[in-house]
Amino acid sequence: PDPSLSGSALDFMTGYLSAKGDSGWELFKQYKSNEVAMAGANQEALDPVITGAKSVVAAGVDYMAYKAKADGEPVDIVYPAEGTVISPRPAAIIKTSPNVDNAKAFIDYLLSDEAQALVAKAYLLPGRTDVKAENRANLEEIKTFDVNWEWMNEHSDEVSSTFTQIFK
Repeated sequence: PDPSLSGSALDFMTGYLSAKGDSGWELFKQYKSNEVAMAGANQEALDPVITGAKSVVAAGVDYMAYKAKADGEPVDIVYPAEGTVISPRPAAIIKTSPNVDNAKAFIDYLLSDEAQALVAKAYLLPGRTDVKAENRANLEEIKTFDVNWEWMNEHSDEVSSTFTQIFK
């Protein structure tokens, strides 16, 4: 996926580079030399794999692939043995919130058994480690890079721009 259109792809790229340093650019240059195409957002990257026009999508969101597989599409999900990046999607209560009680109730719901079961059913990783997804790999089964989220945030525009230049 295009990192300017996919936050998850950008998270993977910046996370990979935060873990590997500048030498990490070699992977993306190898992709380009192997005629890898930069697609649009995640679904646009996955669709050619589903149709057989392409054989792999890298750095895409896994939940779309799990859904496609569950729908009978001929796809599978492989997590790199060396690691990947899992994009956290936090929920928070803003300190200046005028509706703190409602915000707390919403957070309590998000972390409830009911809501976490819905998350797992949607092929997403539950936010609670005691809730397991039956239809996908769980957090402890996915090796991740030791990433620096602060570095990633500070360098995301630069990484997206450089990646786009490589794939022009």
